Amino acid sequence: MTGSDRARPHAPSAPPPPPWRKVLATTIRLWWQRHIARPLAWRITIGALVVALVAASATAVVLGLRSAPGPSQAAAAKSQDPATDTAAVAAAAQYRQQAAAWVTAQVDHGAIVACDPLMCATLQQHGFPAAGLSSISAASSDPLGSGIVVSTAAVRDQLGSRLTSVYAPTVLASFGSGQGLVQVLVTAPGGATAYRAALQSDVEARTGAGRQLLGNHNLGAAATARQQLAAGQVDMRLLLTLAALAHKYRLTILGFSDAGPGAAPSIPLRAATVTVAGTGQLRQVLAFLRIQRAPLLPLTSVSGSARAQVLQIEFTAPSPLGLLAQG
Repeated sequence: MTGSDRARPHAPSAPPPPPWRKVLATTIRLWWQRHIARPLAWRITIGALVVALVAASATAVVLGLRSAPGPSQAAAAKSQDPATDTAAVAAAAQYRQQAAAWVTAQVDHGAIVACDPLMCATLQQHGFPAAGLSSISAASSDPLGSGIVVSTAAVRDQLGSRLTSVYAPTVLASFGSGQGLVQVLVTAPGGATAYRAALQSDVEARTGAGRQLLGNHNLGAAATARQQLAAGQVDMRLLLTLAALAHKYRLTILGFSDAGPGAAPSIPLRAATVTVAGTGQLRQVLAFLRIQRAPLLPLTSVSGSARAQVLQIEFTAPSPLGLLAQG
């Protein structure tokens, strides 16, 4: 061996080729990762995202339905609308004005009228005597001692169901509706049950007196007026007055009136429009009516021409019960 041969190292021998089974396995594994595993993972990821989006949408819908106002919530929201509140306040004020005008014109100014402070002030503005107004408030828990109760929202809140079940069961007149409703009620001094019994007895007495009056040859009446007399719909004060007049004078009843708007059917008609035969007799009739005493002192007025004068005879509310029985 020469020196040059000793200085050069031996080149490493080449590794043996891998077995054909290992080559095949590696090829299959790479093909699987490229064509199957990666697309499958991507599909799984996309599917998961889709599911998450669907779930989020469903949650949003449910939350939206829960937060959407229902009918009662919408009504409550509407009731809180300033425009709606303003309209309700204006309507309530209008109903109070209408009721105050009716009470001032139709109710006896000697009667005691129970009302809430605002209604009492409105009645006084319309000319009802302040001395006849009794304020219902927390300090005065009932309307006893009054002849009339003006029912407003404040009075109904104060008295509750006792207002009509105990104190004032019958409606003389009604104005408006809803929370702004104003009703003119008759007070029942002995309680609602006793008042209803007395009212029924009064209807029966009015029916008997009206039918008896129809038999008077000095008294004529239009068809509707005859029906109202026979049905007991005419105030007893008016019946007694007409009977007294027909005893001496010839009268024709053109009609009865003065039922308040929304009045109970049992509330009698307190006014009559009549004609009298001759101007001289009309003067005598007026003189007779003007000397009467309460409760038979009516309000009177004359209208029409000199040849066809019409007399209005009117009594104030409330109508007294049991007048015929009292003589």
